[in-house]
Amino acid sequence: MAYHDDLLQQAIDLADKNPASPTQADLRRSVSTAYYALFHLLISETIAHWNLASSRDALGRMFEHSVMRKVSGRISDSRIFPFTGEDPKVVQNLKTVAQAFVELQDNRHIADYDNTTFWTRTEALREVTTAAKAFSTWRAIKNKKIAQDYLVSLLIKPRD
Repeated sequence: MAYHDDLLQQAIDLADKNPASPTQADLRRSVSTAYYALFHLLISETIAHWNLASSRDALGRMFEHSVMRKVSGRISDSRIFPFTGEDPKVVQNLKTVAQAFVELQDNRHIADYDNTTFWTRTEALREVTTAAKAFSTWRAIKNKKIAQDYLVSLLIKPRD
């Protein structure tokens, strides 16, 4: 199983660990791990197309969370990305993945750094479900040109 798949399974396991009385540590780790699962899926999908296998790990270390978030946040702006002539279903699926990335990253920050927020099992499971949906949605579009263009854009700092 790929690392990102292992992370998604771990997020599920953490959220399900003590259904009757989950700990905040397990729920917070579940939310954080759901984000990292999607983060690593997108990186893995990008570097898989790099011809020189020995350079893939180094390339994977070049991705920045903030750049990936910014690019993902901009995908929904039709002025920046009009996707003219593209299949509307593929465009919507790409937006679903990008929006999930933004949401998961925002909630990872809360889970990791905001100790005043109390997480419920339902909320943690919602984040895990968002990541799982992004995985399945990605698999449906990953070979489309706009999906591949999105992956490349995750590595390049957008100009404002």
